[in-house]
Amino acid sequence: MLNLVLAAMERLALTVIVGGGVVMAAGVRPLLLSILAKPGQPDLAETVEGLSINAWNRYNRFALWAAIVVAVVDLVRIVTGLAFSWWHVGLILTIFVALLGKLLIDQTLKTRLNEAGAEAVGSAEQRAGHRRVEFLSVVILVLAVLLVILPF
Repeated sequence: MLNLVLAAMERLALTVIVGGGVVMAAGVRPLLLSILAKPGQPDLAETVEGLSINAWNRYNRFALWAAIVVAVVDLVRIVTGLAFSWWHVGLILTIFVALLGKLLIDQTLKTRLNEAGAEAVGSAEQRAGHRRVEFLSVVILVLAVLLVILPF
């Protein structure tokens, strides 16, 4: 019975990570990028950039909590002697660290936007930060999908 409860908790948490990542990457990001691509509206670009950063930040926090749930489930499995695998623990810890990295990068993006305003939108530093976040997002999504499809 405990194993079923743990498996359900794990699947729900992984669904938050994978599903949220897909929605953000396939739904929210393209919509906001299309608005940012329109030149000549610096106030709108600043607002949309702020919305984008805040939306991703909120998802990243939810995903971080979900990763914590999966890590706790793995810890309970280890402590109680239920079946577990170390690669599973390693992948969820990697996701956890990547999400922490995303949150730190989000903070620098937000700080730069607050300090520089519309000039920060599209700047080399801002683009580099977005590229790092995108890379971490892909890594998190791939690892989370592996956790979903491969048995522990």
